[in-house]
Amino acid sequence: MNAAMTITMRPVRATDAEQVASLLTELGYPSTAASVKDRLDRALQSETSRCLVAQDADEVIGLMSAELIPYFPTGMTVCRVTSLVVASQHRRRGIGDMLISAATEFARKHRCSGIEVTSAESRVEAHRFYERIGFSRTAFRFFRAL
Repeated sequence: MNAAMTITMRPVRATDAEQVASLLTELGYPSTAASVKDRLDRALQSETSRCLVAQDADEVIGLMSAELIPYFPTGMTVCRVTSLVVASQHRRRGIGDMLISAATEFARKHRCSGIEVTSAESRVEAHRFYERIGFSRTAFRFFRAL
């Protein structure tokens, strides 16, 4: 990691909407600051959501959002990472690891049985990252738009 780079992990703020929108767009989910602000407002009011950013100086360079999901078959709760993105110019510097560590802390605090993440089939580098940090492919995900 660059010696001049000091990464701060912190809860997201509504004022981060523009930078978060840029990160989500880079992830493949085109977003506007206004639409992200609405999502952030909901997440910030939720007891079952956690949304953090990684920041270097005044720049938001990473995002992690997670939700606590009751899993009916086992009666347990799962922590689902719903977004994880690091700005392309800041990847391979341990920031993704830091964000997943924060999700893990959130999951443990809420006594989750595990953490799950979905990743598009085309994101081969992301798959390698998840496997490197201890995730296993356990299922196929099927989706039907409404």
